[in-house]
Amino acid sequence: MIKRLLSVMLFLLAVGTLSAQAPMRLDLHNPQQRLTLKKPDPKNLKKVNKPHSLKRVIELGSGQEWFGYGNDEVADNMGLGMNCDNSLAIYIPYDRIAGKGATVDGIRFLLSSTKAKDITAWVGTKLPSPENYTKGADLEVKEVPLSDVVLDGYTEVAFSKSYEIPEGGLWVGYSFVIEGMEDMPDDSEVSDDDFFEWYINVYWPWMQANYDDAYPFFVSDLDVPIEGSMMFGCKAEDDLYRQYAEIDPANADSYLSYVGWVDYSPYGYAIALNALIGGGKFNNNAVIVDDFGQQFAMINETVTVPVTLTNRGKNGVSDLTYEVTINGEKVDEQTVYLKAPVEKILGKTSIDLTIPTGNKAGVQKFVITVTKVNGEANEVEAVAKGTIVVLAESAKMKPLVEEFTGTWCGWCTRGWVAMEMLTRDFKDDAVIYAIHNSDPMEIDAFVDVVDTYADGFPSLSINRKRFVDPYYGSTNYPYDVKFDVEESKTEIAPASIAVKATWTDDSKTKINIETETTVMYDDEDPSIAIGYVLVADGLKGTGRAWAQANYYAGDTDIEPDLQKLAGMGDYITDMEYNHVAVAAWGAERGVEGSIKGAVKAAEPVVGHFEADLNGLLIGTDRNSSDPDDHVTVLDLIKDKKLHVVAFLINTTSGEVINADEVLLDEGNPSGIKTVSDETDAALEYFNISGMRMNAPQKGLNIIRLSNGKSVKVVVK
Repeated sequence: MIKRLLSVMLFLLAVGTLSAQAPMRLDLHNPQQRLTLKKPDPKNLKKVNKPHSLKRVIELGSGQEWFGYGNDEVADNMGLGMNCDNSLAIYIPYDRIAGKGATVDGIRFLLSSTKAKDITAWVGTKLPSPENYTKGADLEVKEVPLSDVVLDGYTEVAFSKSYEIPEGGLWVGYSFVIEGMEDMPDDSEVSDDDFFEWYINVYWPWMQANYDDAYPFFVSDLDVPIEGSMMFGCKAEDDLYRQYAEIDPANADSYLSYVGWVDYSPYGYAIALNALIGGGKFNNNAVIVDDFGQQFAMINETVTVPVTLTNRGKNGVSDLTYEVTINGEKVDEQTVYLKAPVEKILGKTSIDLTIPTGNKAGVQKFVITVTKVNGEANEVEAVAKGTIVVLAESAKMKPLVEEFTGTWCGWCTRGWVAMEMLTRDFKDDAVIYAIHNSDPMEIDAFVDVVDTYADGFPSLSINRKRFVDPYYGSTNYPYDVKFDVEESKTEIAPASIAVKATWTDDSKTKINIETETTVMYDDEDPSIAIGYVLVADGLKGTGRAWAQANYYAGDTDIEPDLQKLAGMGDYITDMEYNHVAVAAWGAERGVEGSIKGAVKAAEPVVGHFEADLNGLLIGTDRNSSDPDDHVTVLDLIKDKKLHVVAFLINTTSGEVINADEVLLDEGNPSGIKTVSDETDAALEYFNISGMRMNAPQKGLNIIRLSNGKSVKVVVK
């Protein structure tokens, strides 16, 4: 039975472990694991995006419009890759489309499988029950003949009548059955090794050859989640969760909670499913805007503010006029012409608005009001509020660079190479570490960070606001990630942080961390906090889980930086893992209370934190009910080179403001010296904000010495 469970997990993970673009976790509770998205990527092999035409069957009548949450024209194949009765649905709201009297008249969807059968389209006041996904809608279930299915375009289905949208909204969806997938070997007849050999040599080639059947429906990216935009149900999957509950009774309630419909919209998916809306009561020119949170800018300059627009009118959005007020006073009015007009109702786009910061430093309240759409008066209220922290001076930026990786991820070896290059090139100018997922170096502290910020595996985050490939960066050119990090160094830093750390005692189970934070503006209630990370070098292990998958093995057409990977084999069994985050506190939003109370510009705030490693577990076995499976962080890092990282984070936006790192060293654990420690002549003095000084000041200083080195020095 256990082997069967592992086999099932492999099926559900099928292509995800071979795809750099599908963020997958060996976690049955994470919906991303179950559906696998196939997205094209020129850097990875066996990536195909099936184009589809826009064949129309239903001619729009007067007062009718198609409504959907995604961009179907750039949709990608998706599916479970197993025999499954698939059901997909979206929610149609009452008050956000056409108002009272609006109706649902039909649907359209994209479906590419030749093996699909028992296809139905349906509409209901609620989602069908899991016991009857395909037939359970309470208003209408309409069978769709195979002859009506358009495999390379939209399949459009008109309902027998128009259904008025009630205040509680309506659900529309379609269902179909897929059969004929490759059967897995019987678990009583094959060993684990034989199963993996079958998977690589039989199942994976079959999946590629039967692409449209393994990934039969389509989704597109959804930047701003809309609840109910990606509802998926499958009885076969529900049965698997019931099996898990039988195998692991201690966690049965958790498994059973995932039986039924699952909303994938929080994971950035919009299903290629549209409703035909009738009733004719649409706004013509209407836009709403989202609040833009907190931004940082320099005094007497302009700031670019990203604002999300949502179209609420049938004419779409090609241009808009907006007004800007600062602390209630109108300071600007502009008209913006969109490069790509928004045509769909509830279609979204993000635009950058450039607004003046004014001549007063401090926290300023900004309001952006959209007054016109397409040259006409905006028919709905559209007000975006936020604050802009206007600075007279910026601190020196040391960006936080986080790589998302895993030993199971064969493309992640390019990230392994890039990490060594980045730490060499930005030794003192950036803070860099790797966050492992679903392998022996995974830790609880970063699970939510991975779910929120990992843009596939491998991927890389810079200050949690720039997301790029860990080697190619934001381009397709070798090692261009270097330029992304370099550019991040030039960003405005509203605060600086310096860290020092030492073991609290000889037992080496707790670390005393001291920080000095300097905020560059006055704020009575700053939205910032400090996160702490312990980073280890030289980690090694034995067994399959420690072997790094390497999809570059034997590749003759490879970048020069990556050539060494070609000769390392499909699995690298002696891999040494450096720059690995092995423990963290406040990893997602900082430690609560680490910065509290009012702050004054340029006045250092000293913080203390005790990082306790006792009882911390690492690796995927940390959740095992058998204590013998557990590996402690203290055991794994024994005699390893360690660094302590402290980073400042905006608790509202989640973006990192600045970071610092220090070696946890035996001779000088803090990595910070006193003036008497230095014998080389000091050439230049800087405070922790990066400002040059004529002489050292009391507290923490950065001194550039005559030998070319820079050191942190405390003046007492």
